[in-house]
Amino acid sequence: MDRKLQTKLSISLLSLRITVFIVFLFWGLDKIVVPEHAVRVMSGFYGLNVSINAMIVLGIAQMLFLAAFVLGMWKKVTYGAVFILHGASTLSSFAKYFDPFNNLLFFTAWPMLAACLVLFLLRDYDTYTIGKK
Repeated sequence: MDRKLQTKLSISLLSLRITVFIVFLFWGLDKIVVPEHAVRVMSGFYGLNVSINAMIVLGIAQMLFLAAFVLGMWKKVTYGAVFILHGASTLSSFAKYFDPFNNLLFFTAWPMLAACLVLFLLRDYDTYTIGKK
């Protein structure tokens, strides 16, 4: 691949990684700052009953994981996990897609899921990282 194309591709992948990180960052912060909300989300969308303390611990773990993701560390694992986690989140909201005009924001999950897939599939070309493939 020529250098100009590699640079453009690397910058594009970096921009995807940063923007996906921003979304996951606020989902992680929600678990720490407003754990009651995150508990309701876990119960309502995933059918899981989690304590507030467990939610805070989960949020802290998510923040550590996200640091590795945004830095491009362990790309196969972190990018793959982000794709799987966001895929589960997207599919858990499936009922919302049957009432689209009252749930328009849920449709934003699909292009983000595509971005997560692109990051995973093109991880070898994502060179603005400190991690390995």
